[in-house]
Amino acid sequence: MSPHERERLTAAYTATRYVIRPHPSTGGVEQILRAGALHPALDATLAARGHREWAFLTAWNPGSQWRSAEENRREQERLIAQLVAGGWAVASALGEADDGSWCEQSLFVPGLPREEAARFGRAYGQVAVLVGRTGGQAELMFCEEAHTPAP
Repeated sequence: MSPHERERLTAAYTATRYVIRPHPSTGGVEQILRAGALHPALDATLAARGHREWAFLTAWNPGSQWRSAEENRREQERLIAQLVAGGWAVASALGEADDGSWCEQSLFVPGLPREEAARFGRAYGQVAVLVGRTGGQAELMFCEEAHTPAP
């Protein structure tokens, strides 16, 4: 990815509301995340449930390139099935541009380690995923740069 393209996408992803729909894992209330921001209410809820980290990801529009709604739905369902089969709780979510120019169905996964989030992101062609740890800022993590160290 060129430096210009990375800068453009970083600006777009930073100007995004990451909305978690009400779910038991998040206290049954809608939560709104922002890259670079703290989320103390969410952190408290997650910590009370034994989670130290989380991920916000999607299978929609790989490479930030438009794809049909049917293709997006099919891949999103496959991602959900893989997460659930792995024992992860999955909360429905939505990533939406502040200016309303785009939105994508997404998923919030409490407890999912950042390395796993990057692995899922790469597997589904995503440029980046949003990850966080309780007490820390939400972090935009570019999937191409996030590699799990060798054992």
